[in-house]
Amino acid sequence: MDYDLDIIVPVYNEQDNILKTLSEINKLLSINYRIIIIYDYDDDPTIKVVNDNFIKKEIIIIKNKYAGFNGAVKTAFEILNAKAIILYPADDHKNFNLINEMFKKFNEGYDIVCASRFIEGGSYKGAPFLKRLIVKLVSFTLSNLTTLPTRDATNGFRLFSKEIIEKFTIESKRGFTFSIELLAKAHRSNYKITELPEQWPVRNYGKSKFKYSSIFFYIQWYIYILLTRFKNEKKN
Repeated sequence: MDYDLDIIVPVYNEQDNILKTLSEINKLLSINYRIIIIYDYDDDPTIKVVNDNFIKKEIIIIKNKYAGFNGAVKTAFEILNAKAIILYPADDHKNFNLINEMFKKFNEGYDIVCASRFIEGGSYKGAPFLKRLIVKLVSFTLSNLTTLPTRDATNGFRLFSKEIIEKFTIESKRGFTFSIELLAKAHRSNYKITELPEQWPVRNYGKSKFKYSSIFFYIQWYIYILLTRFKNEKKN
């Protein structure tokens, strides 16, 4: 069966978050979708919660073939069976309606739809000070020194068209860096990109998967965007 949208939800000990997340998605979405849950290890209690509460054909559970969040995304991309794909955080209990809005933008012809904390209607409160400072600095410089059409370049919550996923090979090896990589490559190739406001969710349960060591991997694509800001390629 072909779907309009595949929703990737990577999990790692998200047993306290996943029930509400899946329940709200199932309740609010008005499109033909499939949820792909990617887990890292067999005893992750998240999987028991899903199996005990959701027996639905539109939710599938797959073990990560690689490692970490980046590997989970690559695993999901390999079974992509929809017109578009969204990366949705398992602990995000505030932005379910944004999925429908993102898909509307996709139907308007956009290949990437970014959730943005730094436009009117968005917010970024509750994150650790150092993380917040770094994210704001990167976003400010890229939105003011380049033509990148989003003010929140580091945000991993995005919709990508199937064409984007199939066209570009992901070189990133860690964390959420694949998202800024695809954004940079798609922009350079003149794909249509837009953004919608997001209310950044403060995590109520579990631990954040963000690691400050991943900043070095973001820097690679930060420099790439700056160095190629005047170069554009035609879509094939």
